[in-house]
Amino acid sequence: MSDKIDELIDQAKSLGDEASLICESKELTNEDEGRRFYDVVKSRMLDVREWDKSSTASTYALFDESGNEITGRDLEIGTFIRILVHGSGKYDWVKVNHIYETPREFVITVQPSHDPTEKPLQPDVISHFFRPDSRNNFCLRRDGKKLDFYVIGINEKVNTQFTDGLLETVRNTAAANLGYYLGLQKTMWKEFCSNMIGDERS
Repeated sequence: MSDKIDELIDQAKSLGDEASLICESKELTNEDEGRRFYDVVKSRMLDVREWDKSSTASTYALFDESGNEITGRDLEIGTFIRILVHGSGKYDWVKVNHIYETPREFVITVQPSHDPTEKPLQPDVISHFFRPDSRNNFCLRRDGKKLDFYVIGINEKVNTQFTDGLLETVRNTAAANLGYYLGLQKTMWKEFCSNMIGDERS
């Protein structure tokens, strides 16, 4: 049987340099413990405050479609995540466009989006260094007592077309290329995966 995460892995491998694939694994003592910890990690994935705890290279905040910050509530389809990659010079924005769940798989998919806090709103201006057809998939899978956590990037192309000017285009090209070719993005997501699937924390 072909699972959702396997399909994403195959797609990423077929895209070569226009995709990224990071994975960290954890093996629990038995299947019951694996099932329990699966639910713990799934809860972390839905709570943007846990994203902050899992990354030293970036910070995250959750917003609704009207540009209001959301606190004390899980992310859901249609909500926006504001990302500050430290040193990048500006916020990047993604929108949650899909959540997939089975008893053994949980996937949150986000795509680059406009800034919902901007006045007046500019829905055609993508505030992210990747193009709007790119996707990041945050994936959790349980196989018995073993858990795998993936970040799978699809169609990762630099956004030089859907920006609001030359300066942002230059910034996007620099951020995306440096992140890729110096390994910064890989390092950031590897830390994120490791911490998301790490031991219990307060």
